[in-house]
Amino acid sequence: EGAKGGLTPAELEYLPWGARLMTLECGIRFLTDYLDGDHYFRIHYAEHNLDRCRTQFKLVKDMEEQFEAMADVVAKYAK
Repeated sequence: EGAKGGLTPAELEYLPWGARLMTLECGIRFLTDYLDGDHYFRIHYAEHNLDRCRTQFKLVKDMEEQFEAMADVVAKYAK
């Protein structure tokens, strides 16, 4: 509600894309940190960043499968 009327049609169109892209980026960052020796993100066990990466990639897959529904939610609340 706080952004109602304040976003352009292009911004509204790309909100679902942005959510998916940011989730993918986070997964890539976790994977990169895991491969680089876990120097950036705090870990609590040896494959913590790898598990985080897998979780993010699974979320991206789920978001891809639900992309139309995500776009519908944005459209519904943009009115």
